Amino acid sequence: GGPDGKVVSTVLSSDDKSPFVADLQEACYTLINASKALKKYTAITIADAVALGGVEAVNSVGGPELSIQLGRTDAVKGSAPSTIPVNLLDGSNPARVAEAFRSAGLTEREMTALLGCLLTLKMTQKGRASEDWKKSTRGQFREPGKIGRMSEFKRLTDEDIAAMEEDDDEGSELTDNVDVYIAETFGARDQVFGQKVGKDIDQKTFNKYLGELNKFTAKKGGSGDLKEFGWIGTLLLDKENPTSQAWINKYGTSNLNYQKDLGIAYNAITQLGAEFTGGKYESLLKNRPRKTLNDE
Repeated sequence: GGPDGKVVSTVLSSDDKSPFVADLQEACYTLINASKALKKYTAITIADAVALGGVEAVNSVGGPELSIQLGRTDAVKGSAPSTIPVNLLDGSNPARVAEAFRSAGLTEREMTALLGCLLTLKMTQKGRASEDWKKSTRGQFREPGKIGRMSEFKRLTDEDIAAMEEDDDEGSELTDNVDVYIAETFGARDQVFGQKVGKDIDQKTFNKYLGELNKFTAKKGGSGDLKEFGWIGTLLLDKENPTSQAWINKYGTSNLNYQKDLGIAYNAITQLGAEFTGGKYESLLKNRPRKTLNDE
């Protein structure tokens, strides 16, 4: 679903009214608008925007800068919708999540690295509202208008989504009547591009919550209440996924190993089923097996 962009149309056309899916729909609108704006300056598809969205989510809380390959092609209009349930990660059925990873050919090592990242995103203390990313500690920025909630939007058809993705050059020129965000010149990366969302972790401590979860593993003789780690903690420590506990121990005790594996796992999952544009991308990636993490 993600590597060819179909997941976006699947989410936006969903009848599910849960808060979880509503948040996903709002994220999809953001990705479409970002892709539309970026097309005026560079070639980027909705499929690329999905992959980049995950990269920026990790970076926004202070995590590492993940690298991905751009150049994915979007699914052909009218193609079969994504088969991935839109509520796969809402926590209602953890066993289904594990099965989805296995069905996709991903290992428990890759599952642990990726779900460990999702756990970190969920548990990181938010130091500010996510919509205030342009606000700097040294200056002020007035954001005109506001983003509406999903209840204010109608269900979109494939035609609606295609229309939103069209590259429209009209109004792309900068004028004196437009508020333009200009990144600050000096400071660290999270200062130059605005404040980060997370306030309790950074790249050096990105494995913090995996370290805390590691205390509950059988190897540590841990026992207690796993509620604070939610469904992800329960799944990763499930006896049906014995290898995951070993990787939790490794990642929880070595931030370097965790970030290395996370980078490979994220790049791998965003290439599943993806087709890349011609030229250098195709010559580099066509028929070339993706780099994976085995369980050894």
